[in-house]
Amino acid sequence: MMRYPSLVVLCLLAAPVSADMYKWTDENGKTHYSDQPPPNAITKSETIKAAKPQANPAAAPPPPAAAGQPGAIPPKSANDQEMEFRKRRLQQAEMEAKTQKDAQAAEEKKRNCQRATDQVQAYERGGRITRYGPNGEQQYLSDGEIQAELSNAKKAADSWCK
Repeated sequence: MMRYPSLVVLCLLAAPVSADMYKWTDENGKTHYSDQPPPNAITKSETIKAAKPQANPAAAPPPPAAAGQPGAIPPKSANDQEMEFRKRRLQQAEMEAKTQKDAQAAEEKKRNCQRATDQVQAYERGGRITRYGPNGEQQYLSDGEIQAELSNAKKAADSWCK
């Protein structure tokens, strides 16, 4: 039972150890000691024991770079950092969209090239080639029409397969 009151007393005594101590002389010449700073009317005072600041390395900002040093970069504000982050994210999204668009265009070009090449091969194989007329009936192409279609298909294949 005696341990608990002594523990409380020790805790109460330990608290003022980390406080600042001030010494000042009032207008009557009386010296005062206190843990509170002197009143504003006192012009001559001194700090006897300053409290040590709590060290928190994770929260401490980096020391500012000296302005006279070459290559010194001033620290950026939170707003500047946020704007740069958003700018980088927007640029990245634009690059991804451009890359995706380029990939789709390349895939479409590849499909069109394959279709045009298949059409050229079909015309070169020979045989009877048909197409549907305006009423939906099948019409056979003459040799002259097949040669004209073959030259058109070759032009299309050349343009798509570059």
